[in-house]
Amino acid sequence: MSRVNKVKTSEKNEVSSDKLKTEIVSSEDSSVGTTHTRRIVVSFDGSAEELQLGAEVSIPNAAELFAPEYNVAELDEETQQSMQKLDVEKGIVTKMRLMSVYSNVPDSITLSMNLYENNPNIINKEGHLYVPQKSDMGASHVHKQDSYINLASILPYEKGRTSTDIYSPDNVISNKYIESYGGHSLSSLWEGIVPFPNKDYVYVSKDHVVLKVINNNWEMLGMSLDQEKQREGEFVKVQRSVVDSVVQQLYDSVISNIPYTNFKNLSARFQANSPDMGQDYKVVAELSIEYTYPTIKSAE
Repeated sequence: MSRVNKVKTSEKNEVSSDKLKTEIVSSEDSSVGTTHTRRIVVSFDGSAEELQLGAEVSIPNAAELFAPEYNVAELDEETQQSMQKLDVEKGIVTKMRLMSVYSNVPDSITLSMNLYENNPNIINKEGHLYVPQKSDMGASHVHKQDSYINLASILPYEKGRTSTDIYSPDNVISNKYIESYGGHSLSSLWEGIVPFPNKDYVYVSKDHVVLKVINNNWEMLGMSLDQEKQREGEFVKVQRSVVDSVVQQLYDSVISNIPYTNFKNLSARFQANSPDMGQDYKVVAELSIEYTYPTIKSAE
């Protein structure tokens, strides 16, 4: 068994935050791609045993913390309409900085966070942090454990640090694709598609995103829907193999690679390989997190 396991820490471990205030709110502030910033402090106060196993520090009010800092009902109509297309319960983290740290632990500490609710293939421009991990299979270096991504190493007895960039995703999908497909999952892509037993075709709802992809790529797919008559006034008949291919490629290439962060479940983890057993320790880290809100609807 691995020596790194998830341990829920006691409630004395704390998270505090500061919101960077916005003086003027407009529709642009609430649009897709607009960057928001929060500074949070995560702290661990517990035993060496907890640290060695990997101590989680939850952020119980994270959904509220990362929500818009203004009352939507008090905004003008244009801004309210802009806000309605956004999912403010999750975000796309675009940069993280370690602002300051404190540790009285005589061992290095790995700070990690469960940034993604999916498993996107993200390149960190600051470099993935690989740390040693021991298990029954031997020693190895890893940059993530379970759903937690390693972000920073805190040195033994470290008492301060100059602001350091620790996460800058280099290959986040463009806002154009997030706006068009960000509200979809693999299961929702099949909604509005009607298969028939033992038939090589399906009926696809006339407004379905799959038809838009087919029309935009008709030369590559070898078919055009311009001359296809609508069935029952709301469906288009499409070859099953084409629909299967479009759905799978759309999910694999775009949707599964949108690095969503679920604010409600966001938490940090502190882990040390060899702290002195039988001791209590304290670790504190201040983080600056920049993020955007994704769209919740596909483009009309």
